[in-house]
Amino acid sequence: MKSKLLPEEYLCTMAEAIKLLGHPQRLRILEYLDLNGESTVTAIVENLKAPQGAISQQLNRMRRAGLVSAQRRGRQVLYKISAINPVTILNCLRRQYNIDQGEDK
Repeated sequence: MKSKLLPEEYLCTMAEAIKLLGHPQRLRILEYLDLNGESTVTAIVENLKAPQGAISQQLNRMRRAGLVSAQRRGRQVLYKISAINPVTILNCLRRQYNIDQGEDK
């Protein structure tokens, strides 16, 4: 059975998501949020052992693109993944990593 070509709009949306995810630190932040759920910048910085300024910059970039959302609670800002595209891409990476490691046949 022959597959149909994906719609242009969908490809453009995915291409933008892939471009944004083409940075190791952004991937790591998304992975952290996927595994730990809604988190503060402080928690992300402490767990990823990365500079606060760099983490904030990457979160803001992903927020502007609609991949993550931010919610203020008092003095804290909590971030969470707000789009399915990054999770889908992360799961593809995880699956391929497991195959490469011989953990998944």
